[in-house]
Amino acid sequence: MMEPLWYKSWPDGVPKKFDPPEKTLPEIIEEIANIYPRRDAINFYGYRMYYGSLVKMIKSFSYFLIKLGVKKGDRVCLFMENCPQYIISILSVWRIGAVAVPANPMFKEDELFYQLNDSGAETIILLDILYPVLHRIREKTCLKNVIVTGYWDFLPAIPSLPLHPSLKVPRQYFPDTLEMSEFLNCKPLPGTEEMPRPEDLALLQYTSGTTGIPKGAMITHANILFNTICSTLWLEDKDSINLAVMPLFNVMGLIHSMNKPLYTGGTIILLARYDTATVIKAIEKYRVTYWAGVATMYVAVLNYPDVKKYNLKSLRACVCGGSPIPLPILKDFKEMTGANVVEGYGLSETISQVIANPVDKPRLGSVGIPVINTFVKIVDLADPSKEVQPGNIGELMVKGPQVTNGYWRQPAETAINIIDGWLATGDIVKMDEDGYIYFVGRKKEMIKASGFSVFPAEVENFLSEHPAIAEVAVLGIPDSYRGESVKAFVVLKSEYENKVSETDIINWAREKMAAYKYPRVVEFCTELPRNGSGKIMRHILAEK
Repeated sequence: MMEPLWYKSWPDGVPKKFDPPEKTLPEIIEEIANIYPRRDAINFYGYRMYYGSLVKMIKSFSYFLIKLGVKKGDRVCLFMENCPQYIISILSVWRIGAVAVPANPMFKEDELFYQLNDSGAETIILLDILYPVLHRIREKTCLKNVIVTGYWDFLPAIPSLPLHPSLKVPRQYFPDTLEMSEFLNCKPLPGTEEMPRPEDLALLQYTSGTTGIPKGAMITHANILFNTICSTLWLEDKDSINLAVMPLFNVMGLIHSMNKPLYTGGTIILLARYDTATVIKAIEKYRVTYWAGVATMYVAVLNYPDVKKYNLKSLRACVCGGSPIPLPILKDFKEMTGANVVEGYGLSETISQVIANPVDKPRLGSVGIPVINTFVKIVDLADPSKEVQPGNIGELMVKGPQVTNGYWRQPAETAINIIDGWLATGDIVKMDEDGYIYFVGRKKEMIKASGFSVFPAEVENFLSEHPAIAEVAVLGIPDSYRGESVKAFVVLKSEYENKVSETDIINWAREKMAAYKYPRVVEFCTELPRNGSGKIMRHILAEK
């Protein structure tokens, strides 16, 4: 059999294949804790958590979940921003064979309700500052257990880094809830857990597709561990200091900012939210060696006033995903820090990367080559049974140990998007003669705003609830900072013409949708362009 084209560009020292151990990530972390119990696992604004302490809390909280009635296969929603409790929670859920359901902490009530209802989660673990969102829909859900925690349960009295304003809110307590902090020092009874197997379901990672309706990609422990080890081997990383500022509910943050450092015995410098000044100070103070981020973060660091006064030379490698990063930024960042920004490509369905640039031979403008044990093909847009030749564009298909088996309770969507193990990504790419892949566009009309996926149909559904809107179409427009921003073309009902402004629509949407999702620009029009079958011709709006 002929070797894949990308093997000629393979990074030195990285194996082309490997067999993951028949274990789960919580088991491996426990082994590391037995060897290095006093090594820092997490540093949260100066609060240090050793590996021994982390595993002790995971075991304790696992036991508590079992006592609450959480069983293997049960779904548990995590509604938190980055904090030590998120890490403890998801590893505890995995340890007992339950299924984690991460929810974006920017969700409004309707978005959270949809995900709770679709997943069937009966337990939720959330931050106190987010409880008001849940409270307004709690009676409509099937929740039996509501477990609350707060930043101040782990923040030190004197933080070592500047705190984002959201972290300064006083700790809040609510009736009919359980306090997570009360159950982190229990002594578990031996033999109470039903340990998961690698092939068991571990995660429902919600994403969307051609329908625009969010659906849960079913991710197993084997999927997670494979890409965790793959990222470690690809970057030749061990014992590193990792800056975790990407959201951990996002697959890139989960794999690169949490799993990889814990798998290798590294240290996580954990930040709740992105703030440029805090990021720069954290890199300098803790001599960060590895950072996973999105293009907007690297742009912000380069543009920060007096950034050259800080020593960022400890960085060895940075990973960029979510949206392409401009070539001048790549060059300027390398010049300032000495570190390459390694661009890659991944999806929720593949629990992060399937393609990445070799660290030793990155190709600017490319997202890289297929990673270990992973195969791709680029198929003709008109006839998916035919592969295109190098240099030609087509839809990217991927196959590998990290690819989901399907979507939660969505057999029809699974059958459409996954055929014989090949995932149809809906993304348009091309490959050069050396096997490097270049991202061209999105077949699914997905919008990438600040690294987050925004699906036009979902935004349109929310906007359609506005009493003044008759019709609406949403698409992405170029944004030098976010990559893309959401724009809505709105047809008003006749009775609201000259009574509602574009700003009114934007302000209303801001209250209904997550910050990355609501339209930053609204344009009123008398009608939307449609074809003969009544479908909106988005390409005309895009040209406009």
